[in-house]
Amino acid sequence: LRKSKMQLPRLLGNERFKKALAPFFRENFPQAAIIEGAAGLGKKTAAFDIAQALMCGGEAPPCGRCGPCVRMQAGSHPDYRLFNPEGGPVKVDDIRQARRLSFIRPSEAAQKVFVVNDAGRMNVQAQNALLKVLEEPQQPIFLLLCQQAEQLLETVRSRCVRFRLEPLSEQEIRRQLEERAPQATAEDREAALARCGGSLGQALRRIQEGPGKTEALAARFVRALEQSELAVLEACLEAGALPREEFGQFCDESCLGLWELAKKSPEKGWTLPVYDYLRGLSARVEVNASASAMSGALAAYCGGLIFAQN
Repeated sequence: LRKSKMQLPRLLGNERFKKALAPFFRENFPQAAIIEGAAGLGKKTAAFDIAQALMCGGEAPPCGRCGPCVRMQAGSHPDYRLFNPEGGPVKVDDIRQARRLSFIRPSEAAQKVFVVNDAGRMNVQAQNALLKVLEEPQQPIFLLLCQQAEQLLETVRSRCVRFRLEPLSEQEIRRQLEERAPQATAEDREAALARCGGSLGQALRRIQEGPGKTEALAARFVRALEQSELAVLEACLEAGALPREEFGQFCDESCLGLWELAKKSPEKGWTLPVYDYLRGLSARVEVNASASAMSGALAAYCGGLIFAQN
């Protein structure tokens, strides 16, 4: 088989990722790879383009014109499979099905390509089932998509090559929003830019759907800090009822609101300490099981710092 550099034409930015991936082609692509990065950075897009390049029979893969590329784009290539496309917890039955399918010879490609979306949300049982597949001598190529590789067992990570997607620059996201969402106001685009964390997908979603519930709750929490201890407690109680991942988003959104408040009202000396406290909570979300306990601690901290002084 000839060698060629793999192209990822639809993936914006991420030059380091593309450079790391470029030398790989059909005969030397790793049997299993992790693609990690925050939500909305393009992991599914990258995985699809990689799979299409591996199937491609043309020049500068994926060429987009050959039979395999056309079938990939039509969603009818028999040797490609995306598991858990909508995200969320990965079912062990999906992994068991992947193992059953792995014993069937490819129809036209040299190897099958299986993509597991949100692979970091596999439980231990599912990961152990996947490990059995990765140990098979004639396994398909597996692309595991997750926000952090550390969500996977070390035994799984050790059998994979790791690639990481990086956030886009503000300049690139602003340019893309102007092109893709010309109907949005400049104010809406800037608000989406400030809250997307370098993710074009999240920025577009924010423009299309408006502020999410965590953003609205965070705005209410920041307003409560200037109102009363009871208002802060009520906002924190509501935040404590959020799922852990959404509580982390609430912390991040609150940090953005506090940063904007600190710039407008530098005389409010409590804004930056609360900002730092929220940053610490956000960093602990992955290892702390109780959003309720963290929100209670947040209410107590704000009460002691701000309202006890009045």
